[in-house]
Amino acid sequence: MGIRDGEGAERRGTRGARWSASPSLRLVAMLLLTIGLGGCNEIDVLAIGEDAGATRPAPALLARAEAGEEAAQLAVGVFYRNAADRSEGGDRARARSEALRWLTLAAEAGDPSAQTELGLMLVNADDNLRNPAEGRRWLMRAGEAGQAAALFMLGDLSKRGDGTPPNPVVAVQYWRSAADLGHVGALHRLGEAYEEGLGVDPDPETAIGYYREAAGRGYLASQYRLAVLFDEGKLVPRDATEAAKFYQMAAEQGYAPAQAQLGYFYARGDGVIQRYDEALRWSRMAAEQGDADGCNNLAVLYLKGLGVEQSFEEALRWYRMAAQRQHPGAQNMLGTIYLTGQGVDVDPREAEHWWRMAAEQGYAPAEYNLGGMFSRQLSATLTREEALDWLGRAAEQGHRSAARELSELQAEISASASPETAEPIRTTL
Repeated sequence: MGIRDGEGAERRGTRGARWSASPSLRLVAMLLLTIGLGGCNEIDVLAIGEDAGATRPAPALLARAEAGEEAAQLAVGVFYRNAADRSEGGDRARARSEALRWLTLAAEAGDPSAQTELGLMLVNADDNLRNPAEGRRWLMRAGEAGQAAALFMLGDLSKRGDGTPPNPVVAVQYWRSAADLGHVGALHRLGEAYEEGLGVDPDPETAIGYYREAAGRGYLASQYRLAVLFDEGKLVPRDATEAAKFYQMAAEQGYAPAQAQLGYFYARGDGVIQRYDEALRWSRMAAEQGDADGCNNLAVLYLKGLGVEQSFEEALRWYRMAAQRQHPGAQNMLGTIYLTGQGVDVDPREAEHWWRMAAEQGYAPAEYNLGGMFSRQLSATLTREEALDWLGRAAEQGHRSAARELSELQAEISASASPETAEPIRTTL
């Protein structure tokens, strides 16, 4: 995504096709957040009263746990689990071992919350503690006791088939049970299921309904997904006002891709009143988190002096940051800047470098620019065969200038190879 800045420039596409193909897209970081939110047990593990950096639970709490009090054992187990999450090396291993010990004691005593915590720990562990079969067993016991987080995770395990064959129908059943118990992440999963036809018949209206319910309860993943759906207009008719509303919900929770797209909407006046100051504000918030689209947005605003004093130096800085984060539109624009010398010395080699980076990502304008360097004699290394290839790739994506230039280059090649234009062969009598 990002603000358009030239022929064929596009809104990068991170929000749309990638996420649709897999609800966990761009969002690898986003997906981890979704799982974290969905798997939250939301239990009261007693008022531990420790500083965030404490390495041992309060003596009084530990004494109660050692005396066999289940709630205290659960609290101590959660304490050590949290300590492990913020530790490394040997300290992490020791804390995880203690967490496992105390959670097991409470789980074996029949505490459903401890069974949930223990099951989650075993299925999510990334080391030798990981035991999906044992984790599933504890989650089953917790689920039977009405633990929503356990049912949610059982749904996820059924979907991906961790240790068992994938069973999306059973996954949906678990998510329904979790949703009935108030688990907001399960509502989002049900939305995904109806959107993709996962274990149920595809039903966009039902999917939107589940997403709306979760979004209304503050669930970030659903807010962003609704924004994308209304922005793209594929699953439902495009509605820029609805898209902007949900982008803002997610943006206000600090989600950088939503902030970047909201900035783009304000720059265009799409679904909102056009305001360059708001475009600048939201784009900067995204850029400061390292979001490539946010960086690209800022670059365009500085380049054109929209909502901010025009500055080629700042524009170049933000274009570079976006390009280094593999934003093809920014890479393409850097190539153009270096070829035209806008605020920099003209440098065709630098232009070729950035165009090639964008072209290798399949960005049609850059494929055209790179291929066109041969006919314009701007590259000392680009071969005619490479030029034909890049122009052909851009033409296949519907780039009309590339198609025209490709035809012209092919005609030149054909003409130079035809017998009528070839040099006569000389013979000696």
